[in-house]
Amino acid sequence: MKDFFEVPPKHDLRVGDLVTCTCHGGVAIIVELYDEGEEIQMNMAKIWWIRPAYSQQERSWMHTIGRLNLYGKY
Repeated sequence: MKDFFEVPPKHDLRVGDLVTCTCHGGVAIIVELYDEGEEIQMNMAKIWWIRPAYSQQERSWMHTIGRLNLYGKY
């Protein structure tokens, strides 16, 4: 949880991009990014799992930006 309040890393991610992460696997779409606010910039993205990593995983998820990768890039 504390990672959300770290300085967001530089990235090329945009709303609508397909992503995967280094911790869960699966494939998700970025719904919202929280790193461009005027008052608070957070290392946080709202994603929706298209293909969850495991069967009981919630589809709507808050994730750190730093651990997301464009799907198919790596």
